Amino acid sequence: MHDDLTAREGHDETPRSRVPEPTKAGAVGRHRTTDGSRMADREVPIELTRTPDLVHAWLDGEIPESSVRGEEAMRHVEFWKRVDSDLEVKRQMHAPADLTDRIMAALPETTPSLVSPWWNRPIEMNPLAVAAAAAGLLALGTALGASLKR
Repeated sequence: MHDDLTAREGHDETPRSRVPEPTKAGAVGRHRTTDGSRMADREVPIELTRTPDLVHAWLDGEIPESSVRGEEAMRHVEFWKRVDSDLEVKRQMHAPADLTDRIMAALPETTPSLVSPWWNRPIEMNPLAVAAAAAGLLALGTALGASLKR
């Protein structure tokens, strides 16, 4: 059974995961919810809208950006431009030169020993647990024997 995690149950407030749209294109800043609490700068609003076909064509490089028209489509274009600019910054990042050496130094010197299979492990039981299991099996056998005798 799956829970419906999108049910609002009569709540009309704005979900905390939605970031308000910037006042002008490309504006970046610290966003706040309606109750005044600060949200993360990098939260992406979850929307249930379908991306227009023109935006898909623009993303595929089939049409120029100037061919994309409409408020909804331009909002998607601005979103993908922001994603691209953020990714461009991440593409320019380089790992530290000594990263491989630090990873190798963190590995253990010896190979971990293999865990023995369950059938080769010694069995350790509490004597009280053995007595309880024996009493239970005796009672089960007695009840089974009595029912078959009838």
